[in-house]
Amino acid sequence: MLAYTHSLSRGPRVHLTLARSRDREGIASLLSGAGLKGAELDAARLVRFDPRERCVISATGLIDGRQRIVGVGAIALGAGEPELLVVDPRLTEGLDDLLRRALLARVKQASRSRTA
Repeated sequence: MLAYTHSLSRGPRVHLTLARSRDREGIASLLSGAGLKGAELDAARLVRFDPRERCVISATGLIDGRQRIVGVGAIALGAGEPELLVVDPRLTEGLDDLLRRALLARVKQASRSRTA
C-alpha cells in the first residue's frame, strides 16, 4: 500500500509513505490543527521512529497546488490497533480507514518477516 497513490471517496488522491524527517513540520501542523497539545514534540518523535519497533505512515495530498500532509498514523509492531491516527476530515473522506489498513498490513508483514 505504500508508495502508491490512492483515490479517496472525497478529497485529493493521497500518497502513503513512511514518515521522514522532512515531514515533521507538516505532521506538527496536522496535529496542531486536530487540537493535540505538544504537536511539535510529538511530530519530532513520530519522524524519528525505530522501524524494528514501530511504523509511522504519512499521507500527502495535493492541496492548493502543493503537497501537504493530510494524515498520519503510528503503530507498534506486534500491536493490534494503531496508537495514533490523525487525518484532516475537512479535506479527506476514507483516509482514516486507508491509513489503518496500511498500518495493520505493515504489522502483518513484520510478523511474517520475524517468523521466517
